[in-house]
Amino acid sequence: MAYSTRYGKPSMTNLPPDLGKAIFEQILSTPAPDHEKLRKEAHELEKKMLEIRREEDAKK
Repeated sequence: MAYSTRYGKPSMTNLPPDLGKAIFEQILSTPAPDHEKLRKEAHELEKKMLEIRREEDAKK
């Protein structure tokens, strides 16, 4: 498989100043994720999925 060496990473240095500032303001104003809540939701969904799988296996 051939790899292209002509790809360049996007650079913020080529953006207009007002757009670059707007991007940074958006990044800095975004709230941090609540990892505890995300873990809890993932655990609950996993439990539901396992219950559904057990029910389906019991029907067979």
